[in-house]
Amino acid sequence: MITFFGDYIPRCPCEYEFPDGICIANLECAFADGDVSSGKAYTSVLATETMDNIRTSAFSAFSVANNHVGDAGNFQQTLRRLQSKFPEHQFFGTRESPYAKFEAAGVKIAVIGCLEKCRCRGRTIFPEEKVLPLLRRLKRDFDLVYVYPHWGKEGELTRYPSPGQRRKARRWIEAGADGVIGHHSHIFQGCESFGGKPVYYSLGNFFFPHPEGDQYAGTHDGMSVSISADGSVSRTFHHFDNDGRFSAGMTDAESVLSAISEQLPIMGYWRWAGLIGGLYLRKNLASWKVRIRKRPLVNLPKFLVCCFLPHTILFQLRCVWDKICGRSR
Repeated sequence: MITFFGDYIPRCPCEYEFPDGICIANLECAFADGDVSSGKAYTSVLATETMDNIRTSAFSAFSVANNHVGDAGNFQQTLRRLQSKFPEHQFFGTRESPYAKFEAAGVKIAVIGCLEKCRCRGRTIFPEEKVLPLLRRLKRDFDLVYVYPHWGKEGELTRYPSPGQRRKARRWIEAGADGVIGHHSHIFQGCESFGGKPVYYSLGNFFFPHPEGDQYAGTHDGMSVSISADGSVSRTFHHFDNDGRFSAGMTDAESVLSAISEQLPIMGYWRWAGLIGGLYLRKNLASWKVRIRKRPLVNLPKFLVCCFLPHTILFQLRCVWDKICGRSR
């Protein structure tokens, strides 16, 4: 059995009862000692000594294809240190090692880690755009291939993936993927099936105590997805506190997941913008204010460019439309 978890930082030991089999997480942090200067609003940088907390987990492999591994500007050095310190673990999602590979009960499994286009994606990280050719190649050598993407930056901290993500997932499944299990939103999102293959757009957080996330509901509840050799899928919800203790997840998690998932097949961009646009604009503006205070000359021009990106304009138009409709009612 292979079990996928969401975003993880080893800030402290985790008191979690892991399932048997292969366990995979997204290691979404950098490691450095001392202050780190960054133009980001929020970074995810841990002291190097916290690496040892990885030993308290039962993860077999970690994807490093995310937007925080470069927060300290030392990704290559940190990756080498992780590989040396934990030779029994796989660290994947780079151009050099884009996938993790396993063999269980004679079944060969590959898991591709990738990151969507974003300002934080360095040349070392395996890009989402390269998944299709790699997927087709891996299907010749592996019995099962899963895609484990870090994606959906517009929908961060919301419950709904974009129609664009749904199209990508369908393309990957049609190209031979046996499942698509995503992360990045820090809050679990909907799921569906294409051709009998599972697609989970985001598992939310496994253990990701973070000052920005603490401002939003749902970031301390996560989901894990287990897939057995016969293709059956099960999921578990959990809740974590900032000290690494875990308990059962939100009581209505299954009904929330079902309600979200039912809307996905009928969701176009306009409807999606209505569901997440307001939160995106508020969160984005708050983030840019912090960045501009840090580095005004660098970040103010970037903010102005961001204001005219297609998705930003879409969200603004939808918010204006909703206000007009609200007044008319």
